[in-house]
Amino acid sequence: MAIYDLKCENCGLEFEKFTTGFLTEDDKECPQCKSVNVKQVYSGSFGIGSSCYGSYGGGGYS
Repeated sequence: MAIYDLKCENCGLEFEKFTTGFLTEDDKECPQCKSVNVKQVYSGSFGIGSSCYGSYGGGGYS
């Protein structure tokens, strides 16, 4: 399952979209104002197992 962070360019709402695959144009609809003027937001976060996890002293693997 994939989670995408999205932002509506019309009303400014930031929301998440859960899909079983890649994000499609049909998935890009604002739940608040129903606009399709939605852009993907890149948060810069990484999933479990990321090589940068240990660089913050977060108790990475030894």
